[in-house]
Amino acid sequence: MHAPSDLITTAATLTDGSNLKDWILLVAGNLLIAAIAVRAVRHFLKEDWGGMITMCVAVVFVGGFVWFPDQTKALFGLVWDKVREA
Repeated sequence: MHAPSDLITTAATLTDGSNLKDWILLVAGNLLIAAIAVRAVRHFLKEDWGGMITMCVAVVFVGGFVWFPDQTKALFGLVWDKVREA
């Protein structure tokens, strides 16, 4: 069993912030996805198909950054390099 001071020392250890960044990205991203999904449902109920499709595409992009941030960043880096080369 650990002493309370060991627990506090372990919890207070400084990190590089990557765990906090991942947590914030996940929570904020999921909230943003939920908000976009609600807007997509509103567009569906108003039969605004263009708006609904736009919201669905937005969910795909936001989901990519939330659940696969490194892969999405690499993908957009490759796309940007192709645009820059042209």
